[in-house]
Amino acid sequence: MTQPHLRIAVLHGGPSSEHDISVWSSRGVLQTLREAGHETLAVFVDRAGRWHLTAMGDAGIAVGEGVDFLQAVADLRGNVDLCFLGFHGNYGEDGKVQAVLELAGLRYTGSGVMASALAMDKTVARRVYAGVGLPIAGARELQTAGLATPGAAQVAARRLIADLGLPVVVKVPTGGSSVGVEIPRDEDALVASLLRLSPDAPMLLCEQFVGGVELTAAVLEREDGSLESLPIVEIVPKSAFFDFESKYQTGGSEEIVPARISAEATAQAQRNGALAHRALGCAGYSRTDQILRPDGSLVLLETNTLPGLTPASLLPKAAAAAGLTYAALLHRVIAAALRSER
Repeated sequence: MTQPHLRIAVLHGGPSSEHDISVWSSRGVLQTLREAGHETLAVFVDRAGRWHLTAMGDAGIAVGEGVDFLQAVADLRGNVDLCFLGFHGNYGEDGKVQAVLELAGLRYTGSGVMASALAMDKTVARRVYAGVGLPIAGARELQTAGLATPGAAQVAARRLIADLGLPVVVKVPTGGSSVGVEIPRDEDALVASLLRLSPDAPMLLCEQFVGGVELTAAVLEREDGSLESLPIVEIVPKSAFFDFESKYQTGGSEEIVPARISAEATAQAQRNGALAHRALGCAGYSRTDQILRPDGSLVLLETNTLPGLTPASLLPKAAAAAGLTYAALLHRVIAAALRSER
């Protein structure tokens, strides 16, 4: 049971492609925690990486020029019981902020340093999945230093097509919310994707396209440390795939919970989500995206260690289907963090 009247800092924003989604998520978190009687501190990190602390402010509020992270962490030490991480993307979800908070002795929600870093890098996460027998799509990793010219990109594209077929899913490995993901369907489009995405990362992950029903499997930690698998959510995007707009624009997709799949597929998707969580070493909660192929087999896409908490986000919808209110979901996340021994 979560202690009443905690002092909770809600960290959000940051120089990430998912800055706006983080602010949106954290706005609801702040409001809900305040309504529950907690003393909250909004900790907004602007796009320049400056931290802004406001006791009664809303999410996304900058105060003057802000302070650097060292000063901000010093201000938090001894003044809060817990840091609720509302970050998304490669700032705050990749383990770096977790490391700083841990060194400062500050408790925080979600997964620890190693699990956050592993899950954020899709190339590494794939190796972890494979190591425990979880199903993944065929893929190739491309060093972007070799894609500097259209000619080089064309050679790489032809090799990818020979190995993986078309279409190909091209990803910036540390992106999130489908930012930095493209699905070119012919050679010219693949060349263009390689050239367009290569400046954003030292490596691109190119995966075989897997068609089927898009699903997501969320887990919550129970008081005894076991995992509760939430109902599976089926995602029906209005566009070609579940891209950024489909995830966050009203009407961009239809989310159906529980998913319209067999009991067997539901159970397997839930097992996959729990196994991915354990294999990566996640804590508190996570959400693992999967594809159910027409033949009934499942393929893992990625695991999110800080799933979105906006009204349009999948985790709150899965929790609601399990009978958990938004406030109850947040308190489950908080309780897990308070039990953590890291």
